[in-house]
Amino acid sequence: MHSCLSPCAEDDMTPANIAGLAKLAGAELIAVTDHNAADNLPAVQCCCNAYGLRLLPGVEVNTAEEIHVLCYFKTVDTALEFGRLLYAALPEFPYDPAVWGRQLVMDENDEVLRTVDKLLTGAVSMDIYEVKAACEALGGVAVPAHVEKDSYALLSVLGFLPEDLPFAAVELHDASRLGGLVEKGLLPAGLEVLSSSDAHRMEDVACSLHALAADSVLRRLL
Repeated sequence: MHSCLSPCAEDDMTPANIAGLAKLAGAELIAVTDHNAADNLPAVQCCCNAYGLRLLPGVEVNTAEEIHVLCYFKTVDTALEFGRLLYAALPEFPYDPAVWGRQLVMDENDEVLRTVDKLLTGAVSMDIYEVKAACEALGGVAVPAHVEKDSYALLSVLGFLPEDLPFAAVELHDASRLGGLVEKGLLPAGLEVLSSSDAHRMEDVACSLHALAADSVLRRLL
């Protein structure tokens, strides 16, 4: 899910709200993956600890090709290191929060610490090969996001999964579509699937906890 750091998420997707509502909804583990940034993960980790939740730290990268890739890490500190790398690779794009939405960095008490100047949903200067390599160099796991969607997705941008770009898993917004994509030759057989609520609003957290986790990804990170 996204926190209020992502401009596309609502302001009430605060660290404490996310953790508290996820706990009430019956979650045991959550992944927070803001766009091209990890700055809210320290607060989210504190809130998860308070509510007895496990956190899978991550970042949703928008590559130079405009492909979204989920990058998961073992620790918040590693995700923050990766986020600093991404921020340096973001363009100095004119950013108006009234147009794009606010980008709020918060503490564990949901107090605003600062805002972020660069537009976080922009494309970094790193291509998908570079993003995957940088993620794995930090011990992370890269997973192409919502691959069946019509935009910001590996299949809609490239049309296929290159043989020299192996992934252990892909994320599907609708996991039931995997078989059809394999039958069409768009994805290889044997890939594990992550599916998620992709929550941007509080009602998404409460009503859409249907995530399916790829076992190999979790074994490597938790």
